[in-house]
Amino acid sequence: MKRIHLLLVIIILATAACSKKKNSTPSAEIQIVSLTASVNPVIVFDTTVITVVAKGENLQYGWIANHGKLKGSGTSVKYSACYSCMGNNTITCRVFNETGEVSDTIKILVIDH
Repeated sequence: MKRIHLLLVIIILATAACSKKKNSTPSAEIQIVSLTASVNPVIVFDTTVITVVAKGENLQYGWIANHGKLKGSGTSVKYSACYSCMGNNTITCRVFNETGEVSDTIKILVIDH
């Protein structure tokens, strides 16, 4: 009988934990004002600093690059790329809080020396 109760408790806790969903709806309370790169185009193995300016309360930031490397967090990250990343690369910045999220992209051209 104890095993059944324990099993029921585990199932209830697992279901409750899985039912939490992040609020991924666009928010009128968050606005990306600008998304800029300090250098564009970027020469292979050089870096550029990508900075977002956003309006809203309690903002958090997420960054994704389709090629190359991002280092850092918050409102600015450093982007670098090697030869295999030559061409146009897309960096996405996601700005979010408890009310929702917005995102924007910037294209960085990676060129040879």
